[in-house]
Amino acid sequence: MASNVRGSVIRGSVASRNARRSVSQRHLIHLLTEQITALGEDLVIVDLGGGTGGVASTLAAAGHQVTVVDPSPDALANTQRRAAEIGLSDRVRAIQGDSDNLANLIEPDSVDVVLCHQVLQTVTGTSHVLEVISQVLSPGGMLSLLIQQRYPRVLKAAMAGDFAGATDLLENTDLLDGANLVPLVKEAGFLVAATHGIGVLADWVPQAELEGRSDELLALESRASEYSEYAAVAPRLHLCAHWK
Repeated sequence: MASNVRGSVIRGSVASRNARRSVSQRHLIHLLTEQITALGEDLVIVDLGGGTGGVASTLAAAGHQVTVVDPSPDALANTQRRAAEIGLSDRVRAIQGDSDNLANLIEPDSVDVVLCHQVLQTVTGTSHVLEVISQVLSPGGMLSLLIQQRYPRVLKAAMAGDFAGATDLLENTDLLDGANLVPLVKEAGFLVAATHGIGVLADWVPQAELEGRSDELLALESRASEYSEYAAVAPRLHLCAHWK
């Protein structure tokens, strides 16, 4: 009985937090949960650059063991506090580090899923990070990448009146987008399973239009994200790949 009560409290806390997430973040969590569930139960997950553990706590509540690796002691303290508040301290571990020492923190071939969300920004250095991640992933393991895309950043800067900043972004060919990320992932030996735009429509809808309609927009966002035409101009791109 106690375990059922604890489970209900955890689900209730996570559901409450999910309700406060943006539509695009809810879409990302839904995608990620679907892709991870397809791999199995009670998986070993590493969230590289996981920040304060928002995604980690959601995956831990789903029954997985999650290690958050982040260079910020404050972020890791928040991760541990968040996990404790919803009774998930036994499923969430926080370790200070980054991609440079990941191989020293995590056993090789021991991880089912690595999340690397909004950590990679440029083409330079991405191949090295992918190589390090491949060392800790078990065969068939999954890589979840989330990046900010170059061209939507140009648009956002221009709309804000920062024309100089928009010009710099436009001319910086080292910034990542789907066109250069996918080849890098393939060259590193991963098999790309899916790409989805994140915030394709949801990030552009005025808050005033969302009152009582966020679920409707979420359904529309989910459909639009599967179109390659929209993914190319999405503010963020999510890529799911598997290690060979």
